[in-house]
Formats: sequence, structure tokens, C-alpha cells
Amino acid sequence: MRFIHDNLYPLMAALVLIAATSIWFATPLPAPPQPQAPVSEPWNLPKLAEHDSKKSTDAINARNLWGVVGTAADAIKEPEWHILGIARSGADRFILLAFDGKPVEMLKAGDTLPDGIKIVQIEKDRFFVMTPDKKKLAFGIYKNDPAK
Repeated sequence: MRFIHDNLYPLMAALVLIAATSIWFATPLPAPPQPQAPVSEPWNLPKLAEHDSKKSTDAINARNLWGVVGTAADAIKEPEWHILGIARSGADRFILLAFDGKPVEMLKAGDTLPDGIKIVQIEKDRFFVMTPDKKKLAFGIYKNDPAK
């Protein structure tokens, strides 16, 4: 009796383990699922509604998300001249410009270009002009577009 009293918990654990194992193996396996009959009509994707992109574009344009569209006069026009180089004579710097169908002209700071834009400053590799609306633009000698 002393043995059972001293080892009561391990004996109860062994008894529970034996009972659980016997119940586990005594339980029948579940029945396999029954095959279903095939569907008579094939499955197809649903038809999508036609999308009208014009409505979306008109809605975006009506909201004016990007502000007022400027007129063609506000846009900077492509110059009718090409920069050939910048020359220096002492402290004075000159721009060598070629106009369409005209000989090369040498202009200095303060002169105006044929399109009416005034040359404000001439540096080593670019020059600055002032537009009629008081914007200062830079043109480089390597490209004929605004320098940064």
C-alpha cells in the first residue's frame, strides 16, 4: 500500500495515457467524402461593363485639379537663334549668336536679342536674360535650352 501512496501521481498519469491511447485507436476513421456530380454547364467569367473614359476625363477636367491653363503667349517660345560661343576681351564678355539666315552677331550685356529679350549677365559658360514678365532665364553654351 505504501508503494501506491508514494507513486499516486505517476500511476494516475500512466492510467490516463493508457485510456487516451485505447480511445484513440478504438475510434473509427471518418467516412471519405462522396464525389459530386459534375456541373452540367461550364463556368465562365462574367461580362464586364464597358468603361467610358471620356466621362472620367471630363470629370477631371471639370474639377481643374492643376490650375488654370496658360495661354500660348505665356509659354516660353523656342529661340530663333543658336549660341555659338562666349568670347572674352579683357573684362568684357560677348555672346556669339547665329540667327536664322543672318551672319553671326556679337552681343554684350545690355543688348537685346531679336525676340526682344534683354541680356542681363554673361558668365564663363552661360548667360542670363530677362523676359518681359521679369523672369531671369539662363542659357548655356552647350545646349540651347534653359540652364540650371
